Amino acid sequence: MKLNNAQASCPEEIPASDIEDWLLRHPDFFQHHAACLETLKLPHPCGDAVSLVTRQIELLREKNRKLQAQLDDILQIARDNDTLLRRFHQLTLAMLDAASLEEALAALRWLLQDCFQADFVAVRLIHPIIDCPVGNLCVSEDCPQLSHFQRVLDAGKPECGRPTHEQATFLFGADATEAESYALVPLQHAGLKGILAIGSREPDRFEPGMGSLFLSQMSDIVAARFVSLLDASEQDPA
Repeated sequence: MKLNNAQASCPEEIPASDIEDWLLRHPDFFQHHAACLETLKLPHPCGDAVSLVTRQIELLREKNRKLQAQLDDILQIARDNDTLLRRFHQLTLAMLDAASLEEALAALRWLLQDCFQADFVAVRLIHPIIDCPVGNLCVSEDCPQLSHFQRVLDAGKPECGRPTHEQATFLFGADATEAESYALVPLQHAGLKGILAIGSREPDRFEPGMGSLFLSQMSDIVAARFVSLLDASEQDPA
């Protein structure tokens, strides 16, 4: 069958999807047909037409900006982690250097406030009950206020968020109304049972769902050192 003149002069239009597939399979096409780049036009957000090369350059620049922003975020996280690691090292050394439970409590409070910018720090020991000059340190297991902390004690995992009025009052006393967020860290090791609370005036400082690896490691170190110091004091009451 022969095509008439009208049919021959007006070939069927090639589907855009076929053109796209072909170009994807021949990415070097424009390298060998550079002149096409000067005639191809793409709509610009501002309304003017730009060449394909110009548009490609803009896309590459935008991609580069996004990649640079991601790299900056990664570098900042690395810096933050490095700072956190150094502070954690300081805390570990301070716990090891403490010669008594009183010294360990004082060092813990100082480091959390000075190095970790905590506004409030509270420690409550539930077991064992000991004679200690540190006020409000020990609390009996039948204390009704402990019901507000039962979930975190049962779970044995740190919890972050906004304290209830009852929790803040029990932990921070006169400063309760200023504690807008807190990290609640259970202390459990070799029979020792207690709570470490780190409070902040900033509502978003300790948010629910935030990572708790550092807090869990702190719990292990502090609880283990408390047990060691309590055992030493029993062996040498003088």
